[in-house]
Amino acid sequence: MTIREHPLAWRWTDPKYALLPDSVLAQMQPIEADEAARLFTHSLTLAGEDGLAPDVFTITTVRAEGLSQEAGCRWLRERQPDLSVRVVVSWEQHTALQTTWEVFTAHWDDFCYPSSDDVHVWPESERWVLLYHHEHEFQFGERPAA
Repeated sequence: MTIREHPLAWRWTDPKYALLPDSVLAQMQPIEADEAARLFTHSLTLAGEDGLAPDVFTITTVRAEGLSQEAGCRWLRERQPDLSVRVVVSWEQHTALQTTWEVFTAHWDDFCYPSSDDVHVWPESERWVLLYHHEHEFQFGERPAA
């Protein structure tokens, strides 16, 4: 599957929503449904229905409602400054992709839609996890240093 075939491609390729440049789209790799399902199930071990577990993560929260794209980008990058980190972005059981933290943070408002999305974002290391709740809230959890 190409990014233009991804179930949420309209968010990044339809002028009614956003037209991301081809150079950005090339950095977004769709994950096939079976693997997306496995990753979604795994994401539930990182965060339960009530969000991140405070006994596992040091959690920082911010309301996304009314947050400008620039302010949201800045807040996210303050949490994780390494923009080259590759992350999984998972919406639901069959919908996920992989991209860089730079792409996600630069376009977070095209990945996270209020009132409809619960999004889990994490790097391969699982050193941290970002949750976007459809109630307009970001939770960023970082595991304590070993």
